[in-house]
Amino acid sequence: MQLLLLVLKEQAQLPESMKGYSFESVNKKYVVEQIVSYFEDHYNEKISLDTIAENMYLSPFYISKIFKSETGDTPIRHLIHIRLEKARELLLQEKEMSIQEVAAAVGYDDAYHFSKLFKKYYGQAPSRVRKED
Repeated sequence: MQLLLLVLKEQAQLPESMKGYSFESVNKKYVVEQIVSYFEDHYNEKISLDTIAENMYLSPFYISKIFKSETGDTPIRHLIHIRLEKARELLLQEKEMSIQEVAAAVGYDDAYHFSKLFKKYYGQAPSRVRKED
């Protein structure tokens, strides 16, 4: 449906008085809100852009494009941000959890990959965050 609307919009001729103006689609904002909400609720699961696109009946390219235009970030980077924030909370609150368990709890199968991402994002290893508290 949205693809059809997009094609029709491209085909329509704008009146001379409206040229030069850009109107934002409410649907773009809605799509981004739905994706962010999905990320918040399912960050600990395996998530792919293809799956999201398929469920929303949109192309992965289109989703990436509108997500970036609305948020300034890519969907995957946003998901990584959510996961790492949740991981930091777990590291500080759940002292008995191992790094492997924290990684798994936020959707990473590989603790080494998780640790590399965490260090790149926060500038320190997950184990150091725990020691500083």
